[in-house]
Amino acid sequence: MRAYYQLRPLIPMALRRYLQQRRRNEARPRWHFPDAFMASLGEAVNHFADGVTIVHPWPDGAHWAFVLTHDVESEFGLSRSLELADVEREFGFLSCWNIVPHGYPVDQGVIRELRSRGCEIGVHGYNHDGRLFSSRKEFDRRAVEINRAMREYGAVGFRAPMVHRQLDWMQQLEIEYDASHFDIDPFQAMPGGVGAVWPFLAGRFVELPYTLPQDHTLLIVLGENDDRLWREKLEWIVQRQGMVLMLTHPDYLAGQHGLDLYRRFLEHVCELSGYWHALPRDVAEWWRQRHDSHVEVDGEGHRRVAGPAAGRCRVAVMQSDGERVLFNEPQREVSWS
Repeated sequence: MRAYYQLRPLIPMALRRYLQQRRRNEARPRWHFPDAFMASLGEAVNHFADGVTIVHPWPDGAHWAFVLTHDVESEFGLSRSLELADVEREFGFLSCWNIVPHGYPVDQGVIRELRSRGCEIGVHGYNHDGRLFSSRKEFDRRAVEINRAMREYGAVGFRAPMVHRQLDWMQQLEIEYDASHFDIDPFQAMPGGVGAVWPFLAGRFVELPYTLPQDHTLLIVLGENDDRLWREKLEWIVQRQGMVLMLTHPDYLAGQHGLDLYRRFLEHVCELSGYWHALPRDVAEWWRQRHDSHVEVDGEGHRRVAGPAAGRCRVAVMQSDGERVLFNEPQREVSWS
């Protein structure tokens, strides 16, 4: 793709979208479900007759997590951000807004307003030209400016443009978490995915993979007119007590159709129960606490959690029913603060 990104500034937007839409024929049934990874995980778990005892993935009695993030790719997208934030506020949701620090003029008034509402600000690469990882020398040069932007915006989270990624290089970024990975997505320039619908530690930071199809994939590549794929994947993740992390763009959801589509989906989420709605920075902090905690068994055989997550978590037994991994809570659990 290096040649493409060299020529990308010269390619008209209409032609770029035409090339992207030609990929819709690559969509196979269940392309948005990481079935192979889950099957492998289930096989591994089934090697243990009584399951695997762990700290439950989510705090405060929640069974799954719901996280909203936006990548703001242009000045136009930033100008429409408050519209999208208004829709979220209707349902009591907050989100993270990832800003390109050297790609367009950043309206500080919009940033201040988003912050005043309780939203999080993250950094979205350097200038969104697709060449952040073109060479180690180029990455090192841009990393200095990215770290400066992290400090300027008080950001702790990062997502690379086009969700390109090189975890080894990214260790020099001054971040608490990265969100450049996904569970599965065949439509990206770097396709594939990690398979998992939970966070994980990636060196010095937490990785938060997005787990729902991007709005760009939904609306532009596939030409969908409704939120069917979002709802299908949402149900699948909820059944596995995973993290529903959305990646949307005010650039693509601008306009009445996009806003209505987003509103209907958020309304559907509100009809569900058992979720922990959190900002990415809070999920990353929790995951570190969980990682630094462990399950102990006392003299009477009671299992309990010790460590920084103890006050908010519970013991779970990871098991598989053949189709999904489940986190069952033993009846003899005792909390330990």
